[in-house]
Amino acid sequence: MSAARQLSPARLAAAEALSNYYAAGGDVPAAAFADLGFEDGLAIQCEMQRRAVTDGTVHAGWKVGLTSDRARTTVGIDDRPFGHVNRVLATPADIPSAEISKVSIEPEMCFVIGERIAGDDVDPSSVPARISQVCAGYEVNEARVAVGGNLAMLVADNLTNWAIVRGSGVDAPPADELDRCVVTVSCDGTERFSCTAADEVDNPYLSIARLAATLHRHGMALEPDQCVITGAYARFRVEPGQRWVTTYSQIGDVEAVIS
Repeated sequence: MSAARQLSPARLAAAEALSNYYAAGGDVPAAAFADLGFEDGLAIQCEMQRRAVTDGTVHAGWKVGLTSDRARTTVGIDDRPFGHVNRVLATPADIPSAEISKVSIEPEMCFVIGERIAGDDVDPSSVPARISQVCAGYEVNEARVAVGGNLAMLVADNLTNWAIVRGSGVDAPPADELDRCVVTVSCDGTERFSCTAADEVDNPYLSIARLAATLHRHGMALEPDQCVITGAYARFRVEPGQRWVTTYSQIGDVEAVIS
């Protein structure tokens, strides 16, 4: 049995509070998370996902968080939390903003797993051979709960993931090529942001190896055909009517239209 299924009374109470909040609204269940931490949040997230899958949700992949020194310093943790991805949209994607609370998008690379990646000691140099495709991507985020700095609640709430958008892609390039990738974001034809990948996030192959280690602690692994996003280069609040296009040099493009 995985650690995610071995819920303590406190973890189970928090899962119930979060489930009730999703169903009925009302007060954010902050008190239920007051004495919980990072690993508690991951275990609760796994329980929430188990319930979602029981209700028919299809698990399509993962997101990995804390993929920059800046982010890890902010929260004071040298780890890589996971988030379950349950929606993968094809480019050009329609993002129904009326259905998503405080919707935002983030440009992120998307990796399609070709061969199982598992264990707490995965060598990052072995990761490219197990990736079937590297794609341009977006993460679509939803602010479902006001976490107020509570890391356990943020993690339990699936790190705000609503969906990812998978764009065009290529075979897995060497690690240094990914680091040199230039990410250029435009909205309605006007450039809004540009960066070199390594200036904003860790090398994605390292992040995937660290993600595998976190999943291993919870009895899980990266499985073939799952999609994985590996850290945001920027975040943008979006509005209906906008068209967002991001180009990843030597990888591809991704597009989202906000409806």
